[in-house]
Amino acid sequence: MNLKIISYLMPLSLLILFGCENKNKSNKRDGLTVYQEAQISWVRNFNPLSPAGSARWPTSSGIYEPLFIYNSMTGEYVPWLGLDYKWEKGNKVLKMLMRKGVKWSDGEPFSAEDVAFTFNIKRKHRALDTRDSWGYLKEVVAVSDTIVKFEFKRIYVPGFDALATQSIVAKHIWDKIDDPVKFSNPNPVGTGPFTEIIRFDSQLWELGKNPNYWQKGKPHINKLVFPTFPSNEQVTLALLSGNLDWAGAFIPAIDRVFVSKDTEHHKYWFPLTGHTTFLHTNTKDPILSDVRVRKAISYAIDRELVVKVGMYNYTEPAHVSGVSGPMSKWHSPYLDQAENWTTYDPGKANMLLDGAGFIKDETGLRYTTDGHILEFDIIIVSGWSDWIRSAQIVSQNLKNVGITAKVKTYDFGAWISRMQKGDFELAIGWAEKGTTPYALYRGMMSSEYLQPKGEIADVNWHRFGLASADSLFREYEQTSDKNEITEIIYELQHLFIEHAPSLPLFSEASWAECNTKYFSNFPSAENPYATLSPNYPPENLLVLVNVQNR
Repeated sequence: MNLKIISYLMPLSLLILFGCENKNKSNKRDGLTVYQEAQISWVRNFNPLSPAGSARWPTSSGIYEPLFIYNSMTGEYVPWLGLDYKWEKGNKVLKMLMRKGVKWSDGEPFSAEDVAFTFNIKRKHRALDTRDSWGYLKEVVAVSDTIVKFEFKRIYVPGFDALATQSIVAKHIWDKIDDPVKFSNPNPVGTGPFTEIIRFDSQLWELGKNPNYWQKGKPHINKLVFPTFPSNEQVTLALLSGNLDWAGAFIPAIDRVFVSKDTEHHKYWFPLTGHTTFLHTNTKDPILSDVRVRKAISYAIDRELVVKVGMYNYTEPAHVSGVSGPMSKWHSPYLDQAENWTTYDPGKANMLLDGAGFIKDETGLRYTTDGHILEFDIIIVSGWSDWIRSAQIVSQNLKNVGITAKVKTYDFGAWISRMQKGDFELAIGWAEKGTTPYALYRGMMSSEYLQPKGEIADVNWHRFGLASADSLFREYEQTSDKNEITEIIYELQHLFIEHAPSLPLFSEASWAECNTKYFSNFPSAENPYATLSPNYPPENLLVLVNVQNR
């Protein structure tokens, strides 16, 4: 088992919450109030098979559940709906043992048939297979009520993570759905700890506990409450007022702004994850397709200033490899021979832009060969103040080398749609994560993940593929030799640095805050049973089942 946002108009829901401030004098609260999604209004979508960002949180890790959960704090997979697994026939067959006694929230029994059905519905409706699992799967069948067999077309050991963390749906519900791609699943039936939609309107919704949950005595709390929070500023106000219990938000000067107001109950934990936040460059754009331009943009960015002003020094400038912190053990020993285009060097940026034919005029603006101003939009989620401030610094940095860059904000739904469809030029966003840098580099350079602009891509938003990287991915997929794995990661790392498909901006921190006045047993540096942030599904499921009422 060991594998190792302020708006001038405050939403009605917030007015209601703030109006109730201090009226509850006891240390009891019926529901845990949570912020994870920056939304102006709620859309009732609980389809766990939809591309990431379409369904309400916590659809895929609260209503529906995976087979196994990777715990980033322990580096191990936690058995969940699945209990155990084994590889057979030279790693071309994977068998998983399912947990007995699990029921769906409507009382129907869960079985291996549900698991097989979930994967096969993605085979039938390929728009749901955003990670191309059927690119390596040949067959998924239930060989008994408790055993699922995954047969592979080719050896693909890293496929385990995608299979193990897939949210499972109920066959007896979903086999009656004509078009699961468009289905919003307004009344979900899941195996998770929270499944009952108690209330749903455009400004506030509530999710009650599952009466048939398989973990006896859990969850400990009765319901989750979700007001709309369009901005980090409104999240901060709600935390300060005591009307928000758990959040995954960026808060500037958090010790002064938040903790000092109630040192006993106001807590946060921002550990570096080892992963990276990127300035994504759409390589299908005719200008950004030129690696010289991408590297010039990178050289122009003062990452130290981005971290200081945009990120309040909570993190650190990105490493050129895209991995840092806990993942630094994967750094190639030959990095001193590689070009470090994450260094701040406006002179080098200007030289590269000159060489690419983008000439400055006397005002300092650069123009394309057909006489248009060299300009890009940087798209950001509305209210994500840290990313907005960071993008504003990047914009000023680019102006200093003659590039006009405008920061444009969208609500999360519109932003994620643009990212997935490749409808952007530059954007700050996350990248793939995994137990090794393999997932990052595959998400950055795999041709298998390439989608035409306008079609949804759950990964590889920047639309870049590299044949030489593809061959290395194949080698990685077929070996369990640690030395071979390490050498392949080194080679992928150098390809990434050579081609700069997207630009590492700063090391990713796991933003998370909690108010322990009404609830306890949140993860912390002292109690690191999971990451505190709600932003990492399905690991946040570990928090949902362990948080308790005081």
